Amino acid sequence: MKNQNGTGSITKLKGKRRKSWAVRISYQDDTGVMRRKYLGYFETKKEAQEVLFNYNKNPLLFSGKTFGELSQLWLLSVKEKVIPRTIFKFKIMLKHLEILNEYKITDIKLFQLQKIFDEMTFSYNYKSSFKSILNMIFEFALKNDFINSNKIKFIELGKKNTVIERKIFTKKEIEILWKNLKIENVYTILILIYTGMRVGELLNLKINDIDLINKTIRITESKTSAGVRTIPIPDKILPLFTDNIQYGSEYFLEKKSEKIQYWTFKYRFRKVLRMISLQKHTIHDTRHTFATMLNNADANSTSIIKLIGHSDFSTTENVYTHKDIEELRKAINLLN
Repeated sequence: MKNQNGTGSITKLKGKRRKSWAVRISYQDDTGVMRRKYLGYFETKKEAQEVLFNYNKNPLLFSGKTFGELSQLWLLSVKEKVIPRTIFKFKIMLKHLEILNEYKITDIKLFQLQKIFDEMTFSYNYKSSFKSILNMIFEFALKNDFINSNKIKFIELGKKNTVIERKIFTKKEIEILWKNLKIENVYTILILIYTGMRVGELLNLKINDIDLINKTIRITESKTSAGVRTIPIPDKILPLFTDNIQYGSEYFLEKKSEKIQYWTFKYRFRKVLRMISLQKHTIHDTRHTFATMLNNADANSTSIIKLIGHSDFSTTENVYTHKDIEELRKAINLLN
């Protein structure tokens, strides 16, 4: 049975076949040549008619685009709308979803997606970020007629964990870090532990803000105004700066002449802990460890608050004299 020109045909195949109804369409390839192909084979004429009707209504549903192809098209569509750091974050997250890349976008079922989320070991908030990026990709596919529905909203994330347990690095764990200094990126964890810097402060630390002669660090970019401060470099970790500083670079931590992004640092942080068999820690645990170590060394509370750049420290007092720096140096050099 032929339909009007350009709309395809349905043919009853000879012989004993379970799926004897074939749907064939004509299409123009990239070179402009007309070609024919079968959309599929079906048990009943009615099924074949429905498929052909849906094809003529929206040929893109039969394009065979995979999740991997659609995710790359989506990335291209948002590239000019967001900052490069966000694109980098998206790419890192998509690596965790590579299991879907070879599946046709139209063939992905809700139960497959739910299984991926059920097996994730990430936090509730991180799972929510994955659901968000999937929703954006499927919405892009829906708006561009590659799919006819978006079921991402039905993915369940499980219970939300509201309590965050802070664990300090133990004395034994810190000793293990020192013993493994030759392992790449171990020194960055020790710097965080012995300076109390926020991870964002370390990533934004510029070479010009490191004074190796006077042994100080100037924090000029922080999440709070109180975070803008001067930190004495403890004698114990001075070699971690002198051995790793790269003059000519803009930032202390760089990769291919660009500032290292948070997601890259987080990945390296977790990798190091796994490599030296330490328990799981958050990056913020380094800062908590710093404050605890100072407290255990009987440093005065004012020095501790100033060193960690806590918001309780009034911005009107955020002026450092030579005497202040020396007092802070005494406190920070109490650390073993």
